[in-house]
Amino acid sequence: MNFFKRYGMIGGAIAICFFVVLYVFFTTYSIFTVNNQVNYVAEHPYKVVSEINKIRTRILEINTYLPIFLANNENRPESIKAVLHTSRQENEKSQSILQAIYLGNPEDLTELKTALKNLEQAQIQVVDIIENNAMNKAEFEKYFKKEVEPLRVKADAAIQKVIDSADRRVLIIQEATEKKAEKASIYAALMGLLMIIFIIYAYKLRNEYMVNSELKRQQQILQDALLAAGKANAAKRDFLSKMSHEIRTPMNAIIGMSAIGFNYLDDQKRIADCLSKITFSSKHLLMLINDILDMSKIEDGKFTISAELFDMKKLVTSLTDINYTLAKTKGVSFEVVLSGIEEELLIGDAMRVNQILINLLSNAIKFTPKGGSVMLEIKKIRATGTKIWLRFIVQDNGIGMKSEFLERIYEPFEQGDSSVSGKYGGTGLGMAITKNLVNIMNGIIKVESREGQGSTFTVDLPFGLNPSEHKKNSPGLEDISVLVVDDDDDTCEHAEVLLKGMGVEVDWVLNGFEAVEKVRTACEIKHRCYDVCFIDWCMPDMDGIETTRRIRDYAGPDALIIIISAYDWSDIEQQAREAGVNAFIAKPFFASTLYNTLLTVIRKDGAVIPEEIGSTKDKYDFQGQKVLLVEDNELNMEIAAELLKFANLQVDVAENGQVAVDLFVNSKAKEYALIFMDIQMPEMNGYDATRCIRASKHTDAQEIPIIAMTANAFRDDVQAALDAGMNGHLAKPIDVNTIYEMIAKHINF
Repeated sequence: MNFFKRYGMIGGAIAICFFVVLYVFFTTYSIFTVNNQVNYVAEHPYKVVSEINKIRTRILEINTYLPIFLANNENRPESIKAVLHTSRQENEKSQSILQAIYLGNPEDLTELKTALKNLEQAQIQVVDIIENNAMNKAEFEKYFKKEVEPLRVKADAAIQKVIDSADRRVLIIQEATEKKAEKASIYAALMGLLMIIFIIYAYKLRNEYMVNSELKRQQQILQDALLAAGKANAAKRDFLSKMSHEIRTPMNAIIGMSAIGFNYLDDQKRIADCLSKITFSSKHLLMLINDILDMSKIEDGKFTISAELFDMKKLVTSLTDINYTLAKTKGVSFEVVLSGIEEELLIGDAMRVNQILINLLSNAIKFTPKGGSVMLEIKKIRATGTKIWLRFIVQDNGIGMKSEFLERIYEPFEQGDSSVSGKYGGTGLGMAITKNLVNIMNGIIKVESREGQGSTFTVDLPFGLNPSEHKKNSPGLEDISVLVVDDDDDTCEHAEVLLKGMGVEVDWVLNGFEAVEKVRTACEIKHRCYDVCFIDWCMPDMDGIETTRRIRDYAGPDALIIIISAYDWSDIEQQAREAGVNAFIAKPFFASTLYNTLLTVIRKDGAVIPEEIGSTKDKYDFQGQKVLLVEDNELNMEIAAELLKFANLQVDVAENGQVAVDLFVNSKAKEYALIFMDIQMPEMNGYDATRCIRASKHTDAQEIPIIAMTANAFRDDVQAALDAGMNGHLAKPIDVNTIYEMIAKHINF
C-alpha cells in the first residue's frame, strides 16, 4: 500500500510537471503565433498601401501642376524634365519595395510598372512638344487631355488594383489571426481544466488573461495606427486643397491684372491701379510661401532664434506704419500704447517678434469689421539686472471666436469654420507658427475671446538688456515744465515716467477743459506758464486743436505746443498751425523722441529733431556712385537695375559669377561703390565669386561692400553669405526701401 502511495505521489508530481510543461508550451506557442500574425498585418499589407499611396500622390501632383508649369514661360523645360526624372526615380524605389513585400498577383505589379512607364513617357513627350513650340495653349490642353490624362487614369486603375489586393490580404490575415486566437483559447481552456484536477487552475487563468490582454493591446496598436494614417491623409488632402485655392487666388489676380494692363497702356491711371493690385497680390503670395516654409522648418526642428541688439523704437514704429495703413483702408481704428518702458535697445530676435505681432495684428484687423478698433499695448511686467519681460496685448472688438475653436486654435491648418476660410482666406498656419515662435523664444501666449465681442491675445516675451546702455544726461532740462494732455491714462503715465527720468517737471490731465484750466492757473495765479504742452489730437468733447486755441489765450506765443497723434496728421496740419501748434509728435512715446524734442525747445546745440516731427523724409540720391549687379535671370536683372537707377546709381551688370570677377578685377580703383551678388548662378556661384574677389590683388578687394541679393532667405543662408566674405544679405523679392537703406549703410553719399 505504501508502495503504491509513494509511487502514485511521484507519478502525480510527474503528471503535474508534465501538464505544466504542456500548458506553458501550448500557451507560449499560441501567443507567439498570434503575435506573428499581428506583426505580419502591420509590416506587409499596410507597407504596401503606404508605398502605393506615395506613387499615387506623385502622379497626382505631377499631372496637376505639369500644365501650370508648362504654361509659365519662366519655367525652363530642362527644369521640368528634372522634376519628372526625380519623380520617376522615387516611383522606381517604391516599386522595388513593393516587389519585395507584395503578396498579391505579381501581374499586378507588372501592369503597374507598364502603366507608369507609359505615363512618364507621355509626360516627357509633352515637355518636348512645348519646348519645340509645336502647339499653342488651346492645342496643348486638348492634346494633354487626349494623350496624357487617359494614361494617368490607367495608372490610377493599376494602383487601385494593388490597393484592393492589399486590403483583401488584410482581411485574410485577420480571419486567420482570429482563428488562431480561437484555437489558443481552446488550448488554454483544456490545459486549465486538466490543471484544476492538479490544483493549479489559478495559474492557468492568469496566463489566459495575459494572452487576451496582449492580443487586445496589439489590436489597439493596429487600430491607432490606422486612425493616425487616416487623419494624416485627410490633413494632407485638406492642406493641398487649401493651398491650391490660396495660391491660385493671388496668381489669378497677378495674371489677370497683367493682361488688363497690356490693354490700357495709354491710360496711366488704369496702369497704376493694375500695378497696385499686382503688388498687393504678389505680397499676399509671398506671405503664403513664407508661412509654408516657416511651418516646414519648425516641424523639421531647424528653426533657430537669434539674440542680437535691436532698437525697440524702430520695431514699434514699423508695426505702427504697416498696420495703421491696413486698418485705415478697412475703416478700423488702430492704436499703439506703451506703458512703463524706458529701455529702447534690447537683445533678442526682432524679426521674429515682428512676425509674431504682424500675425496677431493682421488677424485682428482682418476679423474686425468697419468701424471697429484694434489696439496693441506693450508694457513692462518685470526686469532684472540683465533681462526684461515685456507683455504684448493685441485687443480687438471683431467677430471673436467660438469656445470650441479656442481649444484647437494653434493647430496647423485650423480655421473657425468653412465660412471663415471662404470669406477671409488664409492658410490656417499663422497661429500655429506664432505659437511655436513664442515657445521657441521661451515666452507665453494666451487668448481670450467671445463670439461677436472680439478677441484678446497676450504674449509675454523675455529680452536681454544692453549692458552698455545708460540713460542720457539731461543738462538744463531741470527747469523745463511740461503739461501732457491725453484722454488715455496709460499714455499720460508713460510720458510722466519718461519725462521725470530726465528731471523734467510734469503734470498731466485727461481732457481739454482740465488742460485749459491748468494752464490758466499756472499763468495767472502761479505766474509760471508751462514751457511745453503735449496735447492729444483726438479727445472727446474738446479736440486738440480747440484746446490749443484756448491755451494760447493764456500762454501766449512763448509756450511750445506739440500735437500728439497716433495717426497721419497731414489732413489737419494747416488747421493746427493756424490754431498755434508748433510741431507734431507720434504715439507711442519713446525716451529718445521726447528728449530730442525738449532739447529742440531749449535750443541746445547739436539737438536732433525726431523723425516724428515734420511730415517729409529725405529721399535717397546716390548720384555719381556706380554699382555692379550680378544676376543670371534676365527679368530679375532688369527689375533690380531699374530700382537702382531710380536712385541715380550707375549700374553695370554681369550674368554670372565669373563675369563679375572679371569685371571687378579689370576695373579702376574705387570704380564700383558696391556689388550686389546673386548666389545660384551657372559657371560660378555667388559664394565662389565673392571669395575670388576677396582673394584678388585689386586695391578694393578687401574694402568693397558685397551684398547677397538672393532667394535663399533662411538664416543659414545669411550666415553662409557672411562666411563667404559678404557684408550683408537681401532676400528676394526685393523691397525698394530696404535696398536703398542697405546702400546708404555701406557707402557715403
